[in-house]
Amino acid sequence: MNTLLPSAAVLASDLELDSDTVTPGVLGFLVVFAIGVGLYFLMRSLMGKLRALPKDDDFTAGADASARGSSAAEASSEDASAEDTTPRT
Repeated sequence: MNTLLPSAAVLASDLELDSDTVTPGVLGFLVVFAIGVGLYFLMRSLMGKLRALPKDDDFTAGADASARGSSAAEASSEDASAEDTTPRT
């Protein structure tokens, strides 16, 4: 086991690679393919979550309703007496 690393270095020094013929091979293809499949499922999940969000007109209607609700709450809080505004413990 101790001679594995030096022998690998000797074998690697004897091996000359031509930069024109070296290709990523099957492993490179499988890695790129796996990334593509993962990206497909991530985008599919994202689109499902985006479809579940309220539409733009629903959002503005909800924002208007909450704005009306907060202005009504402010008006009612102005009418409150001093006893109602004391902090609760």
